[in-house]
Amino acid sequence: MVNELSDLKLKIKELEKSKAELMRFEKALRESKERYKSLIKQSSEGVYIFDPGTRKILETNNQFLKMLGYSEKELLSLTMYDFVKMDRQTIDMNIKKVSQKREYLSGLRQYKAKNGDLIDVEISSTLISYADSKVIMVNVRDVTERISTEKELKKQAERLKEQAELLDIADDAILVSDIDGRIMFWNRGAEIRYGWTKEEAIGSDVHELLGTEFPEPLQNIKQKIFSEGRWKGEIVHKSKDGKRLTVDSHWVLRKDVNGSPIAIMEIANDITKYKQTEEALKKAKDSLEIRVAERTAELRVANERLVLELNRRKLIEEMLRKGAERYKNLFENSPLGIYRVNPDGRILMANPTLVRMLGYNSFKEIAASPLKKADYEPTYLKKKIKRKLEKKEKVKGFEAKWRRRDGTVIYVRENAKAIHAADGTVIYYEGTVEDMSEQKKVEEKLESYQRQLRSLASDLSLAEERERRHIATILHDQIGQILAVSKIKLGALINISKDDNLLRDLKELRSYLEQAILHTRSLTFELSPPILYELGLEAALEWLAEQMHEQHGIQYEFENDNQHKPLSDEVRVFLFTAVRELLVNVAKHANAQKVKVTVRRFGDNISIHVADDGIGFSVSSLNSYMNKNKGFGLFSIKERLSHLGGQMEIRAQRGRSSRICLLAPLKI
Repeated sequence: MVNELSDLKLKIKELEKSKAELMRFEKALRESKERYKSLIKQSSEGVYIFDPGTRKILETNNQFLKMLGYSEKELLSLTMYDFVKMDRQTIDMNIKKVSQKREYLSGLRQYKAKNGDLIDVEISSTLISYADSKVIMVNVRDVTERISTEKELKKQAERLKEQAELLDIADDAILVSDIDGRIMFWNRGAEIRYGWTKEEAIGSDVHELLGTEFPEPLQNIKQKIFSEGRWKGEIVHKSKDGKRLTVDSHWVLRKDVNGSPIAIMEIANDITKYKQTEEALKKAKDSLEIRVAERTAELRVANERLVLELNRRKLIEEMLRKGAERYKNLFENSPLGIYRVNPDGRILMANPTLVRMLGYNSFKEIAASPLKKADYEPTYLKKKIKRKLEKKEKVKGFEAKWRRRDGTVIYVRENAKAIHAADGTVIYYEGTVEDMSEQKKVEEKLESYQRQLRSLASDLSLAEERERRHIATILHDQIGQILAVSKIKLGALINISKDDNLLRDLKELRSYLEQAILHTRSLTFELSPPILYELGLEAALEWLAEQMHEQHGIQYEFENDNQHKPLSDEVRVFLFTAVRELLVNVAKHANAQKVKVTVRRFGDNISIHVADDGIGFSVSSLNSYMNKNKGFGLFSIKERLSHLGGQMEIRAQRGRSSRICLLAPLKI
C-alpha cells in the first residue's frame, strides 16, 4: 500500500511537470503565431490565405488589400473566381495541384482590381496548416510596371536592331560614340572608309583614333549639339594608312526615354575628291573670267533683243486674251438656236435666236418663205447620221454650213435627237444650233499666230545653236589650246626638274591641268558637239547613244542605212536636239535597259526611230501641257517638226515599251 502511494506521488509530480512544459509550449506557439501574423501583415508583398474547398478568402494582409483596392470585409466575402483572371477549370486544376498533390505553384497571373483594372502579378502558393485545417497561402507581387518596362525594352531592342542593320548596310561611314567620346557602333561603311575593323574601333576614343581636325573648338561644337540636338560641318579625318580625308559630317544627339543625352551618332560623307575638284575648278575659273567678261557685253546686247521680243510676245498675248474674253462673253450671253423639223426637213418650230441666225425677223417669215432644204438642212439628215437617230441615239457636236437669207454662209454646231412614236417611227427631230462663225474667225487668227510662234521658235533655236557653237569653238580653239600648251610645257619642266619637292608640285599641277582639259572638252561637247558639223547627223546620233551608255549604263543599238541624206542646218540641228531630248526622257523616266536608234531614208525624207524597252507612258497625256515629266517636251518637238514640214508618230502604252518616229524633209 505504501509503495503504491509512493508511485502515485511520483506520477503526480511527472504530470505537473508535463503540464508546465505544455503551458510553455502553448505560450511559445501563441507567440510564434502572433509573429507569423505580424510578418504577414507587415510584408511588402501581398499575402492571402484561402480555403481550397470553398475557394473563400480566410485572411489577407494590408498590402494585398491596397493592391486590389478592397476593404478587408469586402475581400473576405469574395472567392478566388471573383478576382483571378482565369477560367474556373484552370483555377480548380491549380488548386488541386497544391492541395492534393502538395505541389509548389508559382508564375505570372492577372488579378482584377475593384475598379475593374487588370493587374499583372507574380504569385507563389503552398499548402499550410491553419486552425487545424489545411489551407493554401499565396504570396502576390505586383509586377505591372516591370512587365510594361520589359515590353517597352523589347520594342526598343527590336527598333535598335532594325536601325543597326540599316546603318550597317549604308555606304556612308556611320559611327556612334557615348558622351565621353568612346566608340559604341562602327558600321561597314566606316570600316571601308577608315580601314579599322569594328573590333579595332569599338571602345576607342573617336577623335584620337581618327585624328579629327575641327573647323572650330570641339567645346563649342558640343555646346551646340547639346543645345540644338545636331551639328553639321566639314572636318578632316585620318584613315588607318595615314590618308587625310575631308568629310561632310552630320552629328545627331541621341537621348534615353527620360530625355538625358546618351550618345552622339555621326554620319561622315567623304568629299575629298569634291574638294580637290572644287579647287581645280576655282583655278580654271580664274583663267576663264577674262573670257567671260568679254562675252558678257555681247550677251547683254542679245539679252536686250530678247527682252524686246518678249515684250512683243506679251503684247500679242494680251491682244489674244482680250479677243478670247470678248468671244467668251458673246458665247455666254447668247442663247442657242432651237428648232424642230419633220423627217422631210420642213421647219416646224424655231426660237428667236435661230430666226435671227438665218437672217429673218420672225418665225412667220421663215414659215412663209420658200426656203431651200439644202440651205438649212441639219447634218443629221444625212443617211449615216439619220440611221443613228432612228436607233434612238443622240447626235452631238456635228458642224455644218448654213446659208442665211441674204446668201451669206454661217458655220454652226448641231446637237440633235429623234422623237419617236409608239410604233418606233420618227415623228420629228429636235436640235440646238450654235453659231460658230466668230469662233471660226478666232481659230483662223490663232492658227496664224501659232505659225508665227513656230517660226519665231525655230529662229530662236538656230540663233541659240549658233551662239552655243561659237562659245564651244572659243573653248576648243583658244582655251583648250592654251591648256594643252601649258600641259606640254609643264611636262618639259617635269623632265628637267631635279628637285623632288618641285617635281611633286609640278606633277600635281599637271594633274589639275589634265582635269581642266577634260572639263573643257566635256563642256565643249555639251554646248555644241563638233561631231555634228564635222561628221554629220548620223555620227552625232551614234555618239549620243554612246554617251547615254557611258552616263546611265543603258545598252544601245544604232542602225543606219548609209544612204545619202542631205539636210539643211535648221533640220539637222533640230533633229539632233530632238533625239537628245528623247534619249534624256528614256534615261530619266523609262527605266529602260536598252534603247535603239534607227536612221533611214524614205524617198525625200529622213526617218529616225527611237525605241526603248522601258515602262512606256500614256500617249493621251500629250494633249495636256501639265505633264511635267515629258509631255511638254514631246509636244514642243511635234509642233516644231510640223513647222519644218515633218511629223512625229508615237507608239507607246503605260507599262510597256515606247517607240517614237521622227520624219523630216531632206534638202533636195
